[in-house]
Amino acid sequence: MSTPIVITGFGCTTALASQAMATWQAIKDGRSGVRPISQWDTSDWDYPMAAELADYQPRQMVEDRKILKLISRHDTIGLGAVKQALQHSELLTARQQLEDAREFNDRTGVFVGSPGNKFNQQYDFMSLLSKAQGDMAQFAKYLFDEVHPMWLLRILPNNVLAYTAMQYELRGSNHNVTNHGVSGLQAILLAQYYLQAGHIDRAVVVGYDVAFEPQGMFYYGNSGLLSSQAIKSFDQQRDGTVLGEGAGALVLETKQAALQRQATIYGEILAGSSTCEAQGVLSLSDEANELVRCLQQTLDQAQVGQRDVGMVTAHGNGNKKSDATEAAALTQLFSSQALPVTAFKWALGHTLAASGVIDTIMTLLALREQVVPGIATLTTPAKDCAGLAVSAETQTPQSSLGLVISRGFGSLNASLLMKAVT
Repeated sequence: MSTPIVITGFGCTTALASQAMATWQAIKDGRSGVRPISQWDTSDWDYPMAAELADYQPRQMVEDRKILKLISRHDTIGLGAVKQALQHSELLTARQQLEDAREFNDRTGVFVGSPGNKFNQQYDFMSLLSKAQGDMAQFAKYLFDEVHPMWLLRILPNNVLAYTAMQYELRGSNHNVTNHGVSGLQAILLAQYYLQAGHIDRAVVVGYDVAFEPQGMFYYGNSGLLSSQAIKSFDQQRDGTVLGEGAGALVLETKQAALQRQATIYGEILAGSSTCEAQGVLSLSDEANELVRCLQQTLDQAQVGQRDVGMVTAHGNGNKKSDATEAAALTQLFSSQALPVTAFKWALGHTLAASGVIDTIMTLLALREQVVPGIATLTTPAKDCAGLAVSAETQTPQSSLGLVISRGFGSLNASLLMKAVT
């Protein structure tokens, strides 16, 4: 664990902007990307809001038209973030200067936080199912005439991993994590592990998702998870989350590899942990002990004390129980200090598999600029979140260390500790 792992590039696309720095500026300005859905008519829906990309331009994200024909919207957004991060890191420029890039490619990995499959990826079958009216013989008879022959290739859950590796000739260790809301953060932690174990020298990490679609919204709404208006993290009026879409990508390297190519170092990944509360698909423990354990493991792994942490980026999804138990965990762990706490989902929506990577990028920028943006939708902190240093106003980090939290279905928790380098 003694090998420093550094961040040398990043990129993201969100409902606020198509670039990381523009997204960051919008958050500092108190702007939210949550708005009425435009892709279908939600005028009579109970939950009409989402954090939808305002300017979806697939050809700018993926220039190859052949690839665009074989991938979905969420794959396109993910590959767009990868493109940004690689450009920002100047990694490919460094590779071009090598006489022989084979070892460079062999020791560059790809780690992905993937949303898996979506309801809309089954739409190819809808017309034929209707015509067959339950007769599978009729369904099979016309299957090859009516269903797109590339259907299977378009829905592969590892498309972003595969196309990132193929486009950029990256042949190192790789993992595709499909684990709901903790997918992105777990992908970062896996990359860190492989880098520290010496299997690779650098890695591209990406988390991406289009969390909202008609069927998904229906089921999330019926489960009591959605808000009809906004995400009000830790507020007494909070009533659920709002789903979003987006992607974030990082370039991670061993410090030695980064220094060898004279790369700009923006931050360092210090430690991370992931645990399961083992409660149920939608359930969380009434106590905060399991989240405390996850966070404490992260601090212990980094050999960092509670008072060394400068800020926390909370999961803050606006769900009553999730916010309350998260607040209890943070209050318990950091009881002796008024540690600045923020969250970004009020502005970006809950982007599920993408959220951990995007939150990591925004936390890195917060630490580098010494600015903890306020939660603009926070009006009155909830009583069950008492003791948490959250605010609608800007705060200042207490150090260069930031703690990021992700939570997901299956009562999953993940956390990451990072340090800004300026």
